[in-house]
Amino acid sequence: MVNRTQIMETETLEEAIKLLFERTSTGRNCIFTQEAMTGCVASEYDSLGKSGRQETYKKIAEDFKRRVSYKDRVGYEFLMNGPNFILDVGCGSGLLSLELAEKTDAVIYGIDISEDMIELANMNRDKRAKENLPKRHVANDPSLEILDVAEYNKTRLRFDVRSVYDLSTIVKKGVDFVICRNALHRFRNPQNAIDQMYSTLGTGGKIYIRDLKRDANWRTVLERIGEKRWSSPSLVIDYIGAMASMLTTPELEKIFLDLQIPNFTISDGSYLSTTEETNSNNIQEFASEVEYTCVIEK
Repeated sequence: MVNRTQIMETETLEEAIKLLFERTSTGRNCIFTQEAMTGCVASEYDSLGKSGRQETYKKIAEDFKRRVSYKDRVGYEFLMNGPNFILDVGCGSGLLSLELAEKTDAVIYGIDISEDMIELANMNRDKRAKENLPKRHVANDPSLEILDVAEYNKTRLRFDVRSVYDLSTIVKKGVDFVICRNALHRFRNPQNAIDQMYSTLGTGGKIYIRDLKRDANWRTVLERIGEKRWSSPSLVIDYIGAMASMLTTPELEKIFLDLQIPNFTISDGSYLSTTEETNSNNIQEFASEVEYTCVIEK
């Protein structure tokens, strides 16, 4: 049973965890026994993303492009090396991957351990393929207009049920970009997950990570729940339980140092693409206050 009043009156994450899960939580604590989002949690997050966070995905895609200095390959570079390859780790129902497909000419491969999420991702991709999208041009020849943009996007966007811990065996080395948004906290072994992501990169490749901070101001974290999520008790439970497994930025930095990853930057979650924190559905993300962004270069 989710009592909104009681939850909103909690002063700390630890107090909320004790209220909802009847357990004491100190440090990073993986409340949930499985990493995958399944069943109603998967479908409700997908519904929330499509009904209330489309603008957020647009901002994340633009933020990704700016932070990693993304450029589509054109001309001779395209002919020699083909399009960029983006690996979306923990892609969920594929909403960010779809946005990246519309804003780049990259080949995008989304993986998630949840069969339910990948089923939703494929459904979302196929539905988007039937919608009218803006005209685009072939990357290596701007004079050639792509008439069926949706089908073109569909051919370069694939989703599979895969584990982040097996990346070195399922993805060839030489990945240009890895994106991991609101998924790192789901991994019970984030160090191994980052090591696997890093191992897939080619020289000059970059990883973009965006997630929440466990030590963010708790009152702000509660405000971020939002009315749409409050309407689904299972999402509130998942949100607060997931907060317990979030990393702090010092913990994330320690992982990089332990893995001997030299080139990384960690900053707050403000979007480089815009200063607007509220999307058209009036959902406040509080990105600069409760999220972090990280870029790793190999």
